[in-house]
Amino acid sequence: MSALYFIGDIHGHRDKLITLLTKARLINRELAWCGGDSRVWFLGDFFDRGDDGIGVVELVMRLQREAGVAGGTVGALLGNHEIMFLAAHRFGNQGGMAAAWRRNGGQERDLQRIKAPQIAWLRNLPALARVDDYLLMHADAIFYRDYGQSLDAINDEIGAILRDDELGEWGHLLDLFSQRFAFAETRPDGILRASETLRRYGGQHIVHGHTPIQYMSDVLYPDKPHIYSIKLCINVDGGMYLGADGFVYKAC
Repeated sequence: MSALYFIGDIHGHRDKLITLLTKARLINRELAWCGGDSRVWFLGDFFDRGDDGIGVVELVMRLQREAGVAGGTVGALLGNHEIMFLAAHRFGNQGGMAAAWRRNGGQERDLQRIKAPQIAWLRNLPALARVDDYLLMHADAIFYRDYGQSLDAINDEIGAILRDDELGEWGHLLDLFSQRFAFAETRPDGILRASETLRRYGGQHIVHGHTPIQYMSDVLYPDKPHIYSIKLCINVDGGMYLGADGFVYKAC
């Protein structure tokens, strides 16, 4: 079976991402894919807080094409910062969308540089995915079930919202995406929630980003995932925007 890698929230830090991918021997010095049949999944939040979200998206989109030609895979999930960015682009100041995006680290340069193919790619990112025994989601939250009883149903419903102009639906989705810590051991029902989520959607482990590891442990500069709740959950958000370098997690 080919190698499987997970990468958490990049938040516009293109140079840090390039360093990580190079060290993992997934790209070469020319920034071209050299990972062969490896499978790489990004857990969302390409934008905001760092200064080159568009550069991150351009790189991931290109590597997705190159990996496909080489027999590999580059997959990506939808994060809440993608939704905030798309909302600012689509609605501007209507409903306070642009203001909320800026408060959360939105970069005007990204908004000015976005192109139609990138918008289309972002709108069609899945909210959830299952790879081998891993259930992938951006947020450590259970709101996803509000949008369907299966991965396909959830992805279709959230994708339909992002392709429509119902401002209220966008706002509600963003409100739900503010949730975190659903599976934390500090919650009396955290492990139960993790177990129920896996039973509902399949997989043996939840892999997520969204909540920096620094918020869940005393590690300031994580170089490996935070595995918790009797090993049901794997947090891969290395907190790049908090000053850490991030990491690539090789699952197999």
